[in-house]
Amino acid sequence: MADDIEIRAAEAALYRAMIAKDIAALDTILADEVHYIHSPGFAENKAEYLAGVKKGRYDYAAITSRNVTVKLLGDAALMHGLVEMKVSETGKPRELLHLLFTLVWVRDQAWRLFLRQATRVPGT
Repeated sequence: MADDIEIRAAEAALYRAMIAKDIAALDTILADEVHYIHSPGFAENKAEYLAGVKKGRYDYAAITSRNVTVKLLGDAALMHGLVEMKVSETGKPRELLHLLFTLVWVRDQAWRLFLRQATRVPGT
């Protein structure tokens, strides 16, 4: 049960860091080998994603997840559910995205994000 709470706290910390553009926090939360797959169908490694955040490619206003399931697998955990993200490139109008997501977390002294995959919910 404690691991489930820690993983959900890690997800919340991830979203807070994304909204705040907190590169230091993101650097800690993301595993060095993270594979971040965006809903339009492109993927970034850690350096690419952090560079995008720094450049303003991702300007998050709000991120809220719901119907989240966590499955512990030793030192890994699978998390999936629905997330609503209000995001845009800096200076452009924000768009509300409704996404199905999967997060894979690995325990390396703390839970770190290893994989993120998101797909737009059809019709939204």
